[in-house]
Amino acid sequence: MKGAMYFMVILIAAPAGVAEAASGPDAAIAIRTYNYAAVSAGHLAAARSEAGQIFKRAGILLQWIDCKVRAEDDGAVCTEPLFAGRDLMLRLIDRTPAGGERIVALGESILDREQRGGLLMTINVCPVRVVAGRAFTPITTLLGRAVAHEIGHLLLGSAKHPRQGLMRALWSHDELRGFKPAHWGFSATEAARMRETLRGTAHTAD
Repeated sequence: MKGAMYFMVILIAAPAGVAEAASGPDAAIAIRTYNYAAVSAGHLAAARSEAGQIFKRAGILLQWIDCKVRAEDDGAVCTEPLFAGRDLMLRLIDRTPAGGERIVALGESILDREQRGGLLMTINVCPVRVVAGRAFTPITTLLGRAVAHEIGHLLLGSAKHPRQGLMRALWSHDELRGFKPAHWGFSATEAARMRETLRGTAHTAD
């Protein structure tokens, strides 16, 4: 993709968060999910619920579409073109990260600088599972937050990481455990920007 950039969710100390939007969903986005990691149906549903609640508080409805990972499987909806403002693609993989790294990447998104947006994100379930275990945090909670973070990058069309909120770059075990205050949502400004982007691109696609 032209002008592509990669973003990572990483784990280390970070400040507490800020208030988020408190409106009901008035914009929607469909997430086509390719579950190459074979995450169980129960865990996937719980992670989706976590991400969905985060976006619901931001006034955005997430709609989930399960896409087949084998070419011979039928997945008509998933073969249709992706439309900015309507669809995103989520890949769940399970790969062991390189050893010796103090900061662990849970996922990445691809963003087109010129278009200030993107369609594809990838979450690596292997480090999510490891970090969740070390932080005594449900894997579904951490997975849902990681997915929401990457969706945020794509909808905000930005590589920036604020110091507070879900979109901060650095997360810590103490924050995940609840020992240190942390905000796991979007700011009112971020929520408004995402809703505006979704409404604008959806009208353009129509």
